[in-house]
Amino acid sequence: MGYNTEYRGEIKFKTKPTQEEIIKIDSFLEEDVRDHPEWEDYSQFGLTYIDLDLTSDGLGLVYNESEKSNDMAAKINLIIREMRKEFPDFGFTGEMEGQGEEMDDRFTIKFIGPNGTAVEVKQSEERKEF
Repeated sequence: MGYNTEYRGEIKFKTKPTQEEIIKIDSFLEEDVRDHPEWEDYSQFGLTYIDLDLTSDGLGLVYNESEKSNDMAAKINLIIREMRKEFPDFGFTGEMEGQGEEMDDRFTIKFIGPNGTAVEVKQSEERKEF
């Protein structure tokens, strides 16, 4: 058994993707990181399946509702890094909310890291004190 995290929301591509970009993006979706040594050092972080699918309009990604999902920000960053090897301006916008099995394990994935990378912002860090 493993820890399960649910996600909701969708992330959008910064710009409308070309057919070449869609083909490349699709090559990551639902893949097991451990099966891809060409993705450099990401397997060392214990990443497993990339539980994402294209949105119905093809303009972003959405959680595919697989069980035992986790580490979504790291998996999104893997896609960003690998995509930028061929498409230097590739990126995402939007937010995706995450909820783990524990009540206080809630966060939002935002693209506020260096060069627009994904970062998990814990719900407790987002609170404003009045």
